[in-house]
Amino acid sequence: MFSVLGVAANGLNTQNDVLSAIAANIANSNTPGYGARETAIASTGNAVVRPSGARLMGQTLNAALTLNGGSALVGNTPFFSDGVQPTNSPSNLAIEGNGFFMVSTPSGVSFTRAGMFQLDSGGQLVLSNGAKLYPPVNVPLGQKFSVSAEGVVTVSGANGPKVVGQVKIASIPNPQGLVAQGNNLYGLSANSGQPTVTRPGQNGTGPLASSAVNQSSTNLAQSMVDLVQAETAYQVNAKVITVDQQVIQSTTSLQA
Repeated sequence: MFSVLGVAANGLNTQNDVLSAIAANIANSNTPGYGARETAIASTGNAVVRPSGARLMGQTLNAALTLNGGSALVGNTPFFSDGVQPTNSPSNLAIEGNGFFMVSTPSGVSFTRAGMFQLDSGGQLVLSNGAKLYPPVNVPLGQKFSVSAEGVVTVSGANGPKVVGQVKIASIPNPQGLVAQGNNLYGLSANSGQPTVTRPGQNGTGPLASSAVNQSSTNLAQSMVDLVQAETAYQVNAKVITVDQQVIQSTTSLQA
């Protein structure tokens, strides 16, 4: 049955989810490679309060009377930025365009735009959370190295430059279908499609930039506008609940 309280409660829950997404975006406005969450709201199904063919004041009403049940969050997807910010570390990598780094985690291969790689004690490129670049790249300790736009890793030796590895990245058909795993890592889903592993700059991916990281895709100005809109909608839904309670109390008083 249609309920004013139920509609307002749905609205509160929806706007609470929206506010959570906005808060996460603002909190990660300076997080390298962060994919800002974009939410989508849709109307819920209608509730039939009067079936078609009902009679009213001696007349047959052919059309059914339906009332909307409120709103629901139907989308909360990440969108990534192509912006690049220089750093002072040659092991930091950014993708100037589409593509994701692949890293090994205890649960398998994950995907990320956060290329804040460092060399571990074994000479492998790893993230601060311990996730290792996949396929692995090993750099001899103590040697200077460089990463080309095509992902070729070269060290400077006594006998000249030597190639020691190749950074590969993943092209994902629908990045908005990726599932957040925490620590700026993402996993595949049925909506993301299967990745194509490639060299940077091929198969629709962008080239690499060394001594740089991808910027967060959070737009602070837009986030503040979204915050005000979501807060207003939340307050209005809360007001509807208050008014509904007042109407019920007034009705009860009249019947007493």
